[in-house]
Order: sequence, then C-alpha cells, then structure tokens
Amino acid sequence: MAESDPRVLHVLAHPGGGGEEYARLLEGMPGFRFARFHLTERGRPLETPVGAARLRRAARGCDLLHVHGDSAALVSLPATGGAPTVVTLHGSHLLRRARGIRGRAVRTGLRRALGRAEAVIAVSESELAKARELLGPDSRLVLIHNGVPAREPVGDDERLAAREALGLRPGTVAALFVGELSERKQPSEFADAVRRARAANPAIVGLLAGDGPLRPELEASADEGVRLLGHRGDVRALLAAADVFVLPSLWEGLPYAVLDAMALGVATLVSDGPGNPDAVGETGLVFPAGDTSAMSSALGRLAGDSELRQSLGRAGAARARERFSLANMLGRTARVYERTLAAR
Repeated sequence: MAESDPRVLHVLAHPGGGGEEYARLLEGMPGFRFARFHLTERGRPLETPVGAARLRRAARGCDLLHVHGDSAALVSLPATGGAPTVVTLHGSHLLRRARGIRGRAVRTGLRRALGRAEAVIAVSESELAKARELLGPDSRLVLIHNGVPAREPVGDDERLAAREALGLRPGTVAALFVGELSERKQPSEFADAVRRARAANPAIVGLLAGDGPLRPELEASADEGVRLLGHRGDVRALLAAADVFVLPSLWEGLPYAVLDAMALGVATLVSDGPGNPDAVGETGLVFPAGDTSAMSSALGRLAGDSELRQSLGRAGAARARERFSLANMLGRTARVYERTLAAR
C-alpha cells in the first residue's frame, strides 16, 4: 500500500452483517487504501441524521466512496457532495420491507439516490433484477457475485474435535443455522422444522448460532434437540461439526453464510427466498420460504441419506470455487473502481 494509492471509504448502515464481511474482504485488494464508516452504531434510525452529518466530514480527502446497501445509499448519496461513488446492493432490505405510501417514497428516493452513483453493483441475479425494477436497463448496473476465499478442507481430526466441543454424540446429525435471530432469517421456523424432523429421526439436532431480537423467545423454548449457541466467532468450527447447513430466510443478497458452508463442503438446505437459490444453484436442496413442513421434510431426507449429503457437499464446494471466487470478486470490483476514478 502506497500513500499515492486512491483512498476508498466504505460506508455501511451499521456494524456487522454481510456488508461488513464484504467490505473486509475488499480491503485485501491491492492498489487502494481503505477505511470504514458506519452511519449508526446500533442500527437505530434516529442515529441516521447525525451519521449523515459525520459522513460529510469523513468523506473529505477520500477519492472514492463505496456505499453498502439501499438504506445507506438513500441517506449517504445526497450527503456526499458529489464525490465519486459506487453502491453495492446487498439484499435491498429497505426496498423489500417498505409497503404502501412508504414503499413508494422509498422507491422514489432510492431511484434518485442511485442516480448519483457512477456504478451500482448487484451481488446476485436476484439483486440485479430488483435493481432493474428501479433503474431499468441502466448501463451503470453490474453483476459481481460475492466471493469467498479458498478454504482448506475439514479433516477428520478437526471434525471430531469440533463435534466433541459441542457435545455431539456419534450418529448425531447436526443441522446448523448461523445468522441474525430476526424474523427475516426465520430462526423460529428452523427450530420448529428441526422438532418436526426429530419426531421421525431423534438423531437430528438443531444448532442456532447468532443473536438478535428473537433470542429471548428461542431461549425460552430451547431443549436438547434445539440448542442456542449465541454469537460465535468460530464459524469454521461450527461448520466443521455440521452435517447440514440451513438458511430459511425470506430474502438475501448473496448470503456469505451459505457460501462459507459450500466452500467447506457442507450440504446446504435453503429457502427459495431471493438470493438463496442464486447461491446454491443445483448443489443444495431448496424449499418454499415460510413453509416449515417442507423444510422439515427436506431436513429429514438429508438426515437419513449420508451419501446425498456428501454428494451435495462436494458439488457445493466445486460451485464455490468456480463461481464465487474471491479473486474474481476483487478483480472485477477493482476494474469498477478504476473506471469510476478515470471518469472523473
């Protein structure tokens, strides 16, 4: 890194989540200097006006702003004073939640905000389609899939140690959920699906790793078949112990949790919420979002068929290497940065 390298400021709505991981990975890109800015510290809307004012100061001296997410774009772009800007859409959460009059206001404001950006990156095919609903066939839209680093395969000793640390007995089939414990992620439905599947196969155990507003509710109903692990920083160890990774969310951008599971060869079971099928393609099982019965049935099928789990795991690992490489993500994003800076 040299002092002459362009300085990029990542602008995020709040700490944590997929946007933070995406920004962290981009900071491994050579030829640029990076810093991060959070509009809020706890994700509270009332913090946003103060965050926008702080952003004006933070943006001074930056060569390029990289704004992450539709809510950050809606607030940030009017406040940046015309600095060269790239926006990445990571799920269009605000856009998907807004309804009625508020929804129309969000769409209008976001269309205007994105109009100020030199480039808009969509991380999945579903996200690209959502962006085109706003902007039409805009030449500034570009599809760049999220990328994950190459992973060392999980060895037998590592898997055994990870399972022992979680108290998983031989023969247990561990279904793992990693993510925010919020309604969008559907952790309660995951827990319900595990309990239904256990009625036919008591070897199944559900593991929930994460924190969020639904944690008290989930803690109240936790038992030996559905265990809450809280926030965990050792996701590789959890994946090493898991037999199936489950993400039942209503929508995503392109979920890093699923890509990480695929990269390590863990069989995946996901909802058909936007972004999830884009990740797994034909290498995972997919059920209708919100359909707990279908999730339970698919989980039971995977729990009872180790050959299917292994086959899906191998196919998912190959897909992660070929389609979601970190090198491709960094290289293509660097070219977007270079075009943006050259246009100024």
